[in-house]
Amino acid sequence: MTDLPDYVEFGGLGSAPGPLQCNDTELYVFGLQADHAKLDALCRRVFDTPTGGAVDYRPLGDNVIVTFGVVGSIVPEYEPWHTMGSVKEPQVGFWIPVARVKHEGDRLVAQDFGMFCAAMMLDNPISLLSGREDYGYPKTMGWSEMPDDPAHSTDPFTLDVFGMDFAPDQHPERRRLMDLTPTGDPSETELALDDIRAVARWFKAMLFDRPGVDLGLHFALEFGKALRDSAVNQVFLKQIRATADGRRADIQQVVVAPAITKNIKISQLDHDYELKIQHLDSHPLQDELGIVPEQRVTLAMKMTFDMLITAGSVRWAAPGTTNG
Repeated sequence: MTDLPDYVEFGGLGSAPGPLQCNDTELYVFGLQADHAKLDALCRRVFDTPTGGAVDYRPLGDNVIVTFGVVGSIVPEYEPWHTMGSVKEPQVGFWIPVARVKHEGDRLVAQDFGMFCAAMMLDNPISLLSGREDYGYPKTMGWSEMPDDPAHSTDPFTLDVFGMDFAPDQHPERRRLMDLTPTGDPSETELALDDIRAVARWFKAMLFDRPGVDLGLHFALEFGKALRDSAVNQVFLKQIRATADGRRADIQQVVVAPAITKNIKISQLDHDYELKIQHLDSHPLQDELGIVPEQRVTLAMKMTFDMLITAGSVRWAAPGTTNG
């Protein structure tokens, strides 16, 4: 890292560097039914194909995790940004539970666990730029609304995006992309889930139903180590369009950024939700992720926690670009 040039700070404040301390985080987590084949195709297109097989992540099961929430206070670890203030970030994220795999004949053998961030929408411009520059979060402009008290409200979770359908006479504007409307008994039941290990067990039991890869001893050991450290690896494809040819990338890296959690409190939402996704060419949730556009969502919980997004590491870099 010492051979890299200093980032030149000038002009208005546009972004801030990680690591990032994210306190007072409140997320509502929903497990959406998706098409395993499309999830697999997306993971191969994002990781396996660009790296020539050097880094290969595959989906665990046929679910996408969507998170609605607010990070109450984001503070960079480095000075002088650490004492400048904090950012509040409402966000909606789409996550695929994945395993990094290696090929052993016809078998895909899992090496370690990760959460691939396939899309994230938010309306905070500093967070929009910072996350994309540092780690590779695929952030785009969006506006989310949540009920004040989902346990006793019939109001929906909603997501609008700055998007469009593609045609010569079309233009992007704020449009509705998704609704999650509660249905059934709107009560909320507290569970005995108080740390990341409990969350991981919930994920394993509910989401690793059709992994398509061998979850052997090595994967189990790595998974257990991550649980012991209360850490979850976030995985990204970080890239910047090339100056000379915008169809190519000046920077293209597979980045892993551990998120270390503490002070977790979890409650399971004891009612279901009706999901409706509107088609937008600019946000292909159905085509890329295979999310069933109308479905009843039965996996739902609330999480509050503090989190440190640590300095990321570059697992792979395209030849001729920076290696991180």
